[in-house]
Amino acid sequence: MTDELKSAYERALERLREQGIDQPVESTTEEQKAEIVRIRNLYKSRIAELEISKQSATAKAVGAQNHEELEKIQQHFVSERARLEQAMERELAAVRRTKD
Repeated sequence: MTDELKSAYERALERLREQGIDQPVESTTEEQKAEIVRIRNLYKSRIAELEISKQSATAKAVGAQNHEELEKIQQHFVSERARLEQAMERELAAVRRTKD
């Protein structure tokens, strides 16, 4: 697995390739490509911040041997990461839909 986040679109294209179906041809402008990179980098950094926060909170909960808090931390991390990934996908879809 690569370190990069893959969008739902990219995962769908991979599944199509595995089935032997050619991917659709897209005409993405250089401005759109730059905006896509910017959005991905932004959300990658937000997810990294979330991971750091999770690690810090986990260390505190482990030190206090608070298993309930550990579960809450994990649930919060999972839901926040999903929320960030969905927000990223929405922004990426909006950029892809824009035509110059």
